[in-house]
Amino acid sequence: MLRVKEGDLSKMGLLYERHNRDLFGYFYRLTNNATRSEDLVQKVFYRLLKYRHTYRGEGKFVYWMYSIAKNTWLDLLKKKRIIDYRDDASSYEEFPNPEKNAEDLLIATERKNLLKTALQQISPEKREAIVLSKFQGLKYQEIAQLSNCTENAIKSRVQRGLLELKDIMLKLESR
Repeated sequence: MLRVKEGDLSKMGLLYERHNRDLFGYFYRLTNNATRSEDLVQKVFYRLLKYRHTYRGEGKFVYWMYSIAKNTWLDLLKKKRIIDYRDDASSYEEFPNPEKNAEDLLIATERKNLLKTALQQISPEKREAIVLSKFQGLKYQEIAQLSNCTENAIKSRVQRGLLELKDIMLKLESR
């Protein structure tokens, strides 16, 4: 990113190759919409280019990238108020593992779908904290910096969110 900041825009393609799938996964878990996630990834890379002059090179690049991603998502939430979530995972689904039998694959798919549904039923703050910590692998301290709050607040959001997810999934499974 420092090279992009200095004017070597050809390095932007390399950044895209390295980080677009992670960003897509982040947005997909937040929106449950592949098309919207792809659009948000494009907006993030546009903003990375537009605001490259603000990059200081302190800390890891991904922290700066996720702060821009978070702001992009929040801008969408403010603009739309309520996002219409759909189940469109066609461009994000994994290929089945041939070593698993059909029953295991069916159970795993059902659990994954339940998790997607349950994630959409918790608050955006808790959802984002869970996605960043459990799916994107960021530490609580890093998420706290991105969210402009304390590490304890993030721990609380994750813990409460996971408890809500558990309750929601139990309700969904009992249907």
